[in-house]
Amino acid sequence: MEALNKPAEGYSPLGNLYPKSSTGRRAALAEWITRRDNPLTARVAVNHIWLRHFGTPLVASVADFGRNGKAPTHPALLDWLAAEFMESGWDMKRLHRLLVTSQAYRGRAAKARRLEAEVIRDSVLAAAGTLDLTMGGPELNEETQADTPRRSLYFRVTPDAQLTFLKVFDGVDPTACFVRPESIVPQQALALANSRLSLENAQRLADRLAGAADFTGEAFLRVLSRPPTAAERELSREYLDGNPGRRALLIHALFNRNEFVTIR
Repeated sequence: MEALNKPAEGYSPLGNLYPKSSTGRRAALAEWITRRDNPLTARVAVNHIWLRHFGTPLVASVADFGRNGKAPTHPALLDWLAAEFMESGWDMKRLHRLLVTSQAYRGRAAKARRLEAEVIRDSVLAAAGTLDLTMGGPELNEETQADTPRRSLYFRVTPDAQLTFLKVFDGVDPTACFVRPESIVPQQALALANSRLSLENAQRLADRLAGAADFTGEAFLRVLSRPPTAAERELSREYLDGNPGRRALLIHALFNRNEFVTIR
């Protein structure tokens, strides 16, 4: 035991020994990747961001970008966006704003697209006023999905561990995270109708709006980001008349509307 507690000295290393100080090779690689005369990095980034907003990429072979992959559908546009991205100092927020305020996006957005799985879950929490916007922290266990208001991006995602709610709505596939399918299946409606997430947050929002002078109007604005139509207001009034206990059910019904989970 005494020999085990002593530090080892004079042992033979099993592999190559490297200096404790950095050689600078990783920094050199990073600088080469982001050099102005190496536009491949900017093109790949632009292609990924375009895919997220428009549903289809400028270069179809997202995971094989280059000579062996597909040619871009709009090469001049791809090059221009890549140049703009580098000119802005690799400012992704500026690139996102440029895309979503473009005429091309407004034309594409006229066709409804379903929100990503993480955005749907976070939108339920945000509408109820319970979303935790704290930045950083350790990854979260997928079994706590209904018990924490943390943003969905902090949950652990592995081939064997994924949030059931997110998986139903085509959450990220850890083995192929460069692209996502967009499915429409009955389980998605059931997840919003029966999950603790939607039921409990519907009640929380109902409690939050209990003292509002215009409960129906506030509920529509918080959940659907629009005021109710005259017909919707009348139907809601008839449903709630004399029964405040139905307020949470009304909000739950709004969570289950197709327009809550789509971008138009």
